[in-house]
Amino acid sequence: MKNNTVYGLWQSPITPEMLASKSTRYGQIQYINDVFYWLESRPHEQGRGVIVRSHNGEREDVTPEGFNVRTRVHEYAGGDFWGRGDYLLFADDANQQLCLQNLVTNSVEFITPEPPVKRSLRYCDGEVAPNMAYTVCVHERHEADQVINELTAVSLSSPFTKHVIAQGADFYSNPRISPDGKQLCWISWNHPNMPWDETELWLADISESGEISNPCKVAGGDNVSVYHPYWSADNQLYYVADPEGWWHIYCLASNETPVHEKMEIEFGLPQWVFGCRTVQWLDDKSLVAIGTKQGQQALYRIKLDTGDVELFSDHWTAFNGQMIAAGDELYFMAANPQTGEAVYQVNVQSSKSEQLTESDSDNEQLSEYLSVPQHIEFPTTGDQKAYGYFYPPKNPQYQASEEEKPPLIVMSHGGPTGMTDNGLNLTIQYWTSRGFAVADVNYRGSTGYGRAYRDSLKGQWGILDVDDCIAMGQYLEKQGLVDGSRMAIRGGSAGGYTTLCALTFHDVFKAGMSRYGVAELVSLSQDSHKFEIRYLDSVVGPYPQCADLYYQRSPVNHTELLSCPILILQGLEDKVVPPNQAEAMVKALEEKGLPYEYITFEGEGHGFRKPETIIKAFSAELEFYQKYLL
Repeated sequence: MKNNTVYGLWQSPITPEMLASKSTRYGQIQYINDVFYWLESRPHEQGRGVIVRSHNGEREDVTPEGFNVRTRVHEYAGGDFWGRGDYLLFADDANQQLCLQNLVTNSVEFITPEPPVKRSLRYCDGEVAPNMAYTVCVHERHEADQVINELTAVSLSSPFTKHVIAQGADFYSNPRISPDGKQLCWISWNHPNMPWDETELWLADISESGEISNPCKVAGGDNVSVYHPYWSADNQLYYVADPEGWWHIYCLASNETPVHEKMEIEFGLPQWVFGCRTVQWLDDKSLVAIGTKQGQQALYRIKLDTGDVELFSDHWTAFNGQMIAAGDELYFMAANPQTGEAVYQVNVQSSKSEQLTESDSDNEQLSEYLSVPQHIEFPTTGDQKAYGYFYPPKNPQYQASEEEKPPLIVMSHGGPTGMTDNGLNLTIQYWTSRGFAVADVNYRGSTGYGRAYRDSLKGQWGILDVDDCIAMGQYLEKQGLVDGSRMAIRGGSAGGYTTLCALTFHDVFKAGMSRYGVAELVSLSQDSHKFEIRYLDSVVGPYPQCADLYYQRSPVNHTELLSCPILILQGLEDKVVPPNQAEAMVKALEEKGLPYEYITFEGEGHGFRKPETIIKAFSAELEFYQKYLL
């Protein structure tokens, strides 16, 4: 017998405590000496990063107590560990020093010096040379008045000397050594570009001691984004690039056209983090790749002799860019609408799959509560189309009146250059199981729909993304799926900016939540970290030339237009969107006498990691909506 209760007041087994307990983050994966490794960031250990390995069906923690595997290069990091043979290298979070772990003895030693200032020398995204004499990696130096990024080679025997091998560009990534140990490739780019705008692929000779010579640019530049270079067994260089509007796969030996048939599919991702691999070798004649078509992901097989692109598997529909092939085994991290992100091993011959991370028995118990996302294409401003996922309310214990339509929570993803997918996300199910509908929007500027769609937000941030969030809500109302008079909007970081703009410059939503969101553009353009300090040049315009636009699009300057309550959540150690952004908005709201709630979290940065933070944040947001939306 179902309870007849109004939407938004349903009781759910998906609690804030459950969200906190299931917030283990999976990061880098590696295949070292015939053993598979991955990185877990564990909330029950205060976010500590632990490398785990799986061998012969057994899981084992590799990282000794007292170490926390996490690099802070670019703040978003990735590429936290790598290795070859019996050597495992990782960045330790305490001081960001590079550690060398012997996988036979399990001993760990620091191979880079202690920095003069805490965490001022950082390392990531490396590779050990085939001769085991040295490692190459990205190095980031934080000095008194500047941050310098470069490529470094570090010897793997005492006294562990290091030397710079590439410098001069603003950013570097993907240093990869050819199988014969004779060549090194890497990606670099310069301000004001972000890596999805324009990057360059470089190639050089490298010696047995890690000295390089004859560096030259071989691809990219001229508004082309190069991504994920990788080598074949016979030392041919392949890479992903978008000269024709889609991230397709190229071979340097014949880089005029892709190695596969041309189609509207993306085999790359926006490079927010280091160490992603979206393409791998199945054998010497075929590749396997994570492909995104119309915002929806799957695995594809690419036959190099014919160029054919075939569906390999669509069982998994959401990938984080981590994939490695080893013999007949394929390892990756993925999710689908019924199963949250996990680490999988798939045999490419039999297609038999095995989940390597711990199975979640709660998912089976929650299956009746899970709302299945529907991919929606809807009309928006400028006679354009935008996309998103719609999640109707679902709870087997409740049934609302047929006359009532559910309240809607519109979600705006971060980035803004990024995308939302349809993998199981319990933070969405937290709302739908309580009687809220959810619209998860891939507004213009999102990835997964080609370069033209991605570039459409250039100069238009705070305009088109907001238009699309509003348009999806109004479209769902017209379809009779939601109550248009009870719509809220929520988002974090860039999505928080979209949220604040929607609430300030439009009168559509009844309430909203901003999680470490941007409120004032000028200070963001001056105070953000190096990786994103020029991001606004692209999505708003160069400053100070476009100072008027920065003022016009900063919600903090127009609070007189606000008329609905706002919940603001902020980590006090956030280096990406500093607390002064939230504080400026709160000050303006206070002066205007507008209803708001402001909650800060000690020890939290850009993204909440601690269980107590996650519990408090979701509990407060539910109470806020029940107070102001229903």
